[in-house]
Amino acid sequence: MAAWVVWFIIAGILFIAEMLSITFYMLWLGIGAVVGGLIALFAPEALFLQVVAGAVVSLTLTFFTKRISKNFREAKGFTDTVDKLEGRKGIITKAITNEENGIVKVDGDTWTAISDVPISIGEKVIVIKRNSTVLYVKKESE
Repeated sequence: MAAWVVWFIIAGILFIAEMLSITFYMLWLGIGAVVGGLIALFAPEALFLQVVAGAVVSLTLTFFTKRISKNFREAKGFTDTVDKLEGRKGIITKAITNEENGIVKVDGDTWTAISDVPISIGEKVIVIKRNSTVLYVKKESE
């Protein structure tokens, strides 16, 4: 398999991981992998250059966007709507069992849901806390 194909597969995996984590860190690594893949496409024998260029791009994006993101989040009046999920009500669209996470719909958005007790489809729940893309919920009646 050609090196550029491997780089693009790695980039795709990192982009998918980014969609699951919403941290933006995997995005920068994915972009670095794309750069490595582009270099591999045009200079397949330059493995060292591929790795170095991918690493430099990833580290540069990570370094500069962390500072920008931090400044943006600390700006007066900034509120992240995802942080306001605690206490919101939702409806279970896929049952939560002891063996499997469920899915909850809150304000029109679907989230992976975890609970200490099994919860059936259609039951109303309240969001206790959020951890990345997973909501911890409890039955509304509790």
